[in-house]
Amino acid sequence: MKYAPKKEELKKYLSLEEAERTLPAVDGLLRDLQALQKTLTLLESVEIEVEEEQAQQLSQLTKFNKTFHKLSSEFYEKLEQLEQLGCMVKDVEQGLVDFVHRFEGRDVFLCWRLSEENSHYWHERDSEFAGRKKIFNLR
Repeated sequence: MKYAPKKEELKKYLSLEEAERTLPAVDGLLRDLQALQKTLTLLESVEIEVEEEQAQQLSQLTKFNKTFHKLSSEFYEKLEQLEQLGCMVKDVEQGLVDFVHRFEGRDVFLCWRLSEENSHYWHERDSEFAGRKKIFNLR
């Protein structure tokens, strides 16, 4: 699942050090998002047929839908928590996030992938993950 916030939402600037301090929390929240996404995808694939006048089946369908919506709500709550940390989630499945950083008078993205130890890469706003560059002079 990809998520692309609007450009005007990108106003929380983080230094490289600030972004790196958030990584333990970001790591945990991203892993939670990945697990929730897998569960929601599995639940979306379930087809339930209910025969008329079978109250027990209707009750089970209600419980199923309640669970799906509860997990969906939890997914978006965790996504909001990441945004409050200054993250922009680019791809949940791959575990890609960006942090907005100000460098030489322009906005750039510090980028990080789940399982990377630190945020060692950056890219321009009009570039994606494939255009990321090693950090040498952003400090």
